[in-house]
Amino acid sequence: MFVIGYVMHWLRRAFRQPIPTERSERPSTSLLLMFDAVQRLFHWSNFLALGIMTMTGLALFIPRLFTPLLKPIGISGLTDKIYWHVTFAWILLALIVVHVIWDILVARGWWNIWPTHRDFSDARTRARNFLGLTHAYPRSPKYDIFMKTFHWALTVSLMILGVTGLYFWNPYGLFPGLSYPTEFLFRIAHDLFAFLLVGLMIGHVYFSLLPVNWPILKGMLVGFITSEDYLKHFGVTKWKPKPYATTQAQVKSSSRMRSKSPLSAE
Repeated sequence: MFVIGYVMHWLRRAFRQPIPTERSERPSTSLLLMFDAVQRLFHWSNFLALGIMTMTGLALFIPRLFTPLLKPIGISGLTDKIYWHVTFAWILLALIVVHVIWDILVARGWWNIWPTHRDFSDARTRARNFLGLTHAYPRSPKYDIFMKTFHWALTVSLMILGVTGLYFWNPYGLFPGLSYPTEFLFRIAHDLFAFLLVGLMIGHVYFSLLPVNWPILKGMLVGFITSEDYLKHFGVTKWKPKPYATTQAQVKSSSRMRSKSPLSAE
């Protein structure tokens, strides 16, 4: 179902991307902060952890197809697959904790993934444009309703996978045994949300590789977006990023202050 949806989107949008009809303002600086260093490190570490968990999980589910892909890196037997799967589940949990703390207390970007009434209104307009019912096309905040839905669907999937997976792993027999019907439901839920996660990851990669989203992909690599790309897609009333140069200068200034402080000298 996911793949069919992505193919339909590609046929409709691959060669013609609508231009936003809402007005916007040109930023005062040429480079704008898109993602800071911690956010970029989390994203790529998360991508690696989810990739290994997905491959080892699929190798457990369909060994005949996916085990040959893991043998070149030394993962072959059942014990190896479970070990790597569980290890990277804990790594992923640690990454998520750091991500939540950083976004809430430091970057203060939690509101960027919180859906608003404007998101749903924009989604209706974009859907009508996709179906050819209107020429209107809204500008985006940092994360549009689809990216916000992706974040929350990913969160729900990981929570359910974490709870069910912890019961299956059951280290040192800490959890009581489950009745057969309950264990069956747990396994169905684990498999269902695992494949939901795979579908979401495929979609995330697909949308990031679309030419219209290359500026965002570049931002995830280098941290900034140009004012021209910002003006093409984003609205100043929906997302007003900090100047990248100012952010870099603040980082350098704080590092110099630390190096000159008495504590650092000691």
